[in-house]
Amino acid sequence: MQSQPNILERAHRGDFTGLYFAGLVRLSFETKPNRDPDHERPDVPLSGSDINNREEQEQLCRDYIEARGGTYIGTYDEPHTSAWKKKRIKQADGTYIYRVVRPVFEGMLSDLRKGRTETKYFTPVDGYDPTTVINGSIVYDVDRLTRDNRHLEDAIETVQYHFRPIIDITGTLDLLTENGRDMARVMVTMAGKQSAATSRRVKNMHKTLAREGIPVGGIRPFGWQADKRTADAKEKKLINDAATDLLEGKFVHTILREWEKSGVLTPKGNFWVRQTFITMMTSPRLVGWRVHGPEELPRHERYAKDKDGNPIKGQHEALLDEKIWRAVVALLKDPDRPGAGVAVGKLKYMCSGHLRCANCSGKMRGNADKRCGFMYICDTCHKVSGKGPTIDKLITELIFARLDNEEIPLDETPWTGAEELAEYEATKANLLAQFKENPDMGTHIWPEIRKAEAAISKLLKERAVHLRKTARPKTTNIREEWPDLDIERKHAIVGENFEAIILHPAKKGANRFNPDRLQVIPR
Repeated sequence: MQSQPNILERAHRGDFTGLYFAGLVRLSFETKPNRDPDHERPDVPLSGSDINNREEQEQLCRDYIEARGGTYIGTYDEPHTSAWKKKRIKQADGTYIYRVVRPVFEGMLSDLRKGRTETKYFTPVDGYDPTTVINGSIVYDVDRLTRDNRHLEDAIETVQYHFRPIIDITGTLDLLTENGRDMARVMVTMAGKQSAATSRRVKNMHKTLAREGIPVGGIRPFGWQADKRTADAKEKKLINDAATDLLEGKFVHTILREWEKSGVLTPKGNFWVRQTFITMMTSPRLVGWRVHGPEELPRHERYAKDKDGNPIKGQHEALLDEKIWRAVVALLKDPDRPGAGVAVGKLKYMCSGHLRCANCSGKMRGNADKRCGFMYICDTCHKVSGKGPTIDKLITELIFARLDNEEIPLDETPWTGAEELAEYEATKANLLAQFKENPDMGTHIWPEIRKAEAAISKLLKERAVHLRKTARPKTTNIREEWPDLDIERKHAIVGENFEAIILHPAKKGANRFNPDRLQVIPR
């Protein structure tokens, strides 16, 4: 058996006889910022200068190893992976760090240190065991290996202390000698500088496009035609109907269940899921604004602004009224909204959660029962129960009595906190400008910024509540509409009309449900 230092010496001479090498193939679209990797056209070849073709990289690496007596055992694939762009990672203590995230690269180094291909990222060539021995790895050039100094040091450690050669086919990467490692550090630093310059140019380009309201490449957004500007009449109606349904109390999963039955698919041809639907419904694009902003911002705040802080109109048609959209956003961002965590089909009973136990004040929920269909039972003490169908019928009649043929006008009262919100936002902007000019004053300025942000957050919540009240459609002629309402809407109407419904224990020996057991507290 050869000693491990001897493997490095042989690799330095280019003699790989009896050694097993795996390739690292990284596909990056950084040099093509307008291309969408999720919707790449297979019939349009990439330019040779990018070396972004997986088969090309793999074949060149394999030929290089086999021409020198080695054995190529497989490949570590990194599709659509940046070797430079950092991502924000939240730590256990609540702070954030920024790192280049490359699990495939890190998995390869782990395998090299252990000498076996044990991670899931390795794909063996035909004829080799998935957990075969690995002596080293090969990449096309240093650019394919890394553009991040932290990752380069990890690779150097693997070569220098674990005696696993990492080589390239162009001769620009040399981690086997001290001078080569120093040169690799310089090359990676320059590559990082190049990536930073490219990133800056791309960001400036996107800022310009956003300022002019011009849409970018990629697949069309739901609600618009292929030109990304003209509204699709059918999808526009679906979005408007969904907004109305949400504000009337229908749950997200119910809308998606209806869309699935009707064959409504995403632009990618997939069935809708909850998060994709919420992302779409909270996008500023729906009201005609040009979407642009950092990923750290909530989705509904990612829109381009002019120098006065006003939203920039995009070159596409608006699908929703701004007032309705803000109400939908406020609803979907509320973690305490009815149905926020309800799984598909979970809500089955109209008064679940609205009924309260008179014995312990706990919430009562519906449970299937063979005798009467279902029973409402206290979740806490389990000592109070009542026949579900009878209770639902009584509550329904009370709702009819309150709302029968009643037409409630929308509240058009303007929100009174607009001026106060504008003042706090101006104060925050002024403080940030002061800090930019005088960083040494940060200990005095930032406490004031936090106070302004707390006030802004409170006012934004108040505005959201107001918008939901003023934009929410009201149910009219309830007796006629009731049979066609789904369980979510009925559940929401119960909550809108009653602060609480208290169910008292039944008297001993009573066979029939006594309506006097119900104590109703109206809103």
